[in-house]
Amino acid sequence: MRGEVGGTWVAVLDLDEGAQVTGVRGGIGPDHRQARVMVRMHRTPVGYVTIPIEPLDSLTERARLAAETNLAEALRRHAEWDEPSAGSTWIGQAACPLHFPAADGAGITIVICTRNRPELLSDCLQTMESFSYRPLEIIVVDNASSGGETKEVVADFECDDSRIRYTCEPRPGLSLARNHGLAEARYDIVAFTDDDVIPDPGWPSAIAAGFSADPEAACVTGLVASSVLETGPERYFDARYQWGDVFVPCRYDLDAHRHPSGLYPFRAGIFGTGANFAVRRSAIGHLCGFDPLLGVGSPGQGGEDLDLFLRVILTGGRICYLPSALVWHRHRSDMRAVKHQIYSYGHGFGAYLSKRILSREMHATILWHGLHQVALILRRVQQASHASDLGPRGWRLALSEARGLAAGVVRYARARRASARAARRT
Repeated sequence: MRGEVGGTWVAVLDLDEGAQVTGVRGGIGPDHRQARVMVRMHRTPVGYVTIPIEPLDSLTERARLAAETNLAEALRRHAEWDEPSAGSTWIGQAACPLHFPAADGAGITIVICTRNRPELLSDCLQTMESFSYRPLEIIVVDNASSGGETKEVVADFECDDSRIRYTCEPRPGLSLARNHGLAEARYDIVAFTDDDVIPDPGWPSAIAAGFSADPEAACVTGLVASSVLETGPERYFDARYQWGDVFVPCRYDLDAHRHPSGLYPFRAGIFGTGANFAVRRSAIGHLCGFDPLLGVGSPGQGGEDLDLFLRVILTGGRICYLPSALVWHRHRSDMRAVKHQIYSYGHGFGAYLSKRILSREMHATILWHGLHQVALILRRVQQASHASDLGPRGWRLALSEARGLAAGVVRYARARRASARAARRT
């Protein structure tokens, strides 16, 4: 039967610490056939190696050998970043935790927006309790949950950690919740993540380093790696969106730091994703926050992160991407859930495109480049279907994404017209 080929165990190997291969979310199970190991140097991700689970007694040795062979160029590049001569450059200061500022640096507010997912939230907060960075606060924005479980979970953590506090945004919508978090934040640097991620212990330090290394940075984004690849839907999502495949620090703006894509800066996914980013509040005040017509729970159902990143760039800001700003994401594990999620992603992207077209920011040349991306997307869908062993079901997921995209274009346009009419009446 397709899809039942054994899960992939997700693990980490820190080359410089003489450590063993360690599972991200538990040990090796009886159904695991291979291991995908994130290789790190000085806790900076440099790449993945995939090796068979068996024989177990040589797993770490085989992972090290594979890293030395397959990631030789990445390891050499990291060694160059650690050279004393690189210390005065942006990449020398931002690429490796060895050169990050001390734990006591610029204040950071972490905002977690959540709704009706107390168990996932508890796992996320439990990890954040181990953060040693200071000064730090963690705000949980309860976005119109249907019961009191979210507040109870946060209250339990607040008793042990004064950095954690609860607040509520009663109007449903992720953009509204994020704007609420921005308004509640004590510090100028505000980092956003989701309740279904497990941040790396060094995540706040990496965020702070991104802003410290480049005073012109308005936004810092980071690596979002898959934490579980047990099922076909999880492996499909991992291969389709490729959030965790860029291991080189990058900067983006409209001047010296441009991506070579003909779609720049409109190409989705270049800058990062909403599960892992931070903004300097003083640098984005003129943007008026997140668009309430975008984001989960809004007419757009998503796309609020893509929209904010683009507005940062178009208004002359700079975005810095750091792989060392690492979080682990838990994808949906069953077909029904992943189909709904992928439809929502398509819908959000369609809404994002609709906003760009209505504002006349995307001229004909950009749209023409976009048509050439269709072939790339089809190749990714084919690769995802093969990697997940879903076969035709993978293509049905892609069709759901396409339907969502078309619906997003239409629904955002309607919502924007309705919002404009309401504004005129008042």
